[in-house]
Amino acid sequence: MGGGSFIDPVDRRTQRFVFSQVDLGSGDVGLTYTGFLPHGIAVDPLDSGRLLTFQKIGPGCCEIDLRTRQVTRVIPPTEGRRFYGHGAFSADGRLLYTTETVNSEERGVIGVRDAATLQYLGEFPTFGENPHDCHLIEDGKVLLVTNGGGAVDTPMRPCVTWVEVASQRLLDKQELASERFNTGHLCLSPSEGLIVVSAPRKGLTEKDLGAVSIRRGEASLRTMGEPADIASRMLGEALSVAIHEPTGIAAVTHPGGTMVTFWSMRTLTFVKTMELPFARGVTLTRDGQRFVVSYGLSADVIQIAPDSLALDRNSNLSQSYLSGSHVFNWTRLTGLDRPS
Repeated sequence: MGGGSFIDPVDRRTQRFVFSQVDLGSGDVGLTYTGFLPHGIAVDPLDSGRLLTFQKIGPGCCEIDLRTRQVTRVIPPTEGRRFYGHGAFSADGRLLYTTETVNSEERGVIGVRDAATLQYLGEFPTFGENPHDCHLIEDGKVLLVTNGGGAVDTPMRPCVTWVEVASQRLLDKQELASERFNTGHLCLSPSEGLIVVSAPRKGLTEKDLGAVSIRRGEASLRTMGEPADIASRMLGEALSVAIHEPTGIAAVTHPGGTMVTFWSMRTLTFVKTMELPFARGVTLTRDGQRFVVSYGLSADVIQIAPDSLALDRNSNLSQSYLSGSHVFNWTRLTGLDRPS
């Protein structure tokens, strides 16, 4: 599942936004119309058929009932704020955390809402500017956040921060060595480490380069510069990322570079590139044995075997409407077969 958009086939000019649910087995595609392009999601741990989805840099946020495929509530940001694309429910399901920016200052905050009523309860700092991705780790005690930073000519450096939720205290902070990349999305494996993908920093263009950076243990984030011919093709954003645990291989999509790159989390080296037009979201199958990638102008979805890193052409599903930045495997997130 994930966000998408298309031009209305009736008037051929109006852009429509949807949240798409795709059954890879049957090929069934169900759409929920939204007023914005859905980016990240947060699935309610107490109700697997309920999720929140967020706009990337904007006022958009809504609650979706996956069973009826309907938007049930629209959640506005607090005054002077914008949602920045991602959120997470607390481990006990009582609270909702969202990445937000105080627009006038670019200061990053985590908005805290009652998970049931969605009433705004307060906030705590992300210890950076323009936060984006966020993941609860360590049994929900720590929030891992990417902060995109300010424009390239400002001292507001992009970083990844570890924030203790209970104390709202900064535990750790990692900046990239280069000042030309933001910190966009991340994937953390307890055994394999942290991988961060980046777009050109604010003030640069889509013709500038994005980046892939990896951290093992307590070392600093290391940006992958080799092989140079591959790094030079990372035009625009390195967008989505997923780690295959058994092999320690991470897959990263590069829409501007028309490719997917694969990296060894264990050796911090490049493994392979795969040519794939307009590659966007990447996730894993429910059993964790294959990558699933959305790509192409018709929003196809295809599977990749991590052992061979080859496309399974027989798995290709077209017209999924999954044309947004990410794809999420709901069955993997919940361990269930269908919303109930």
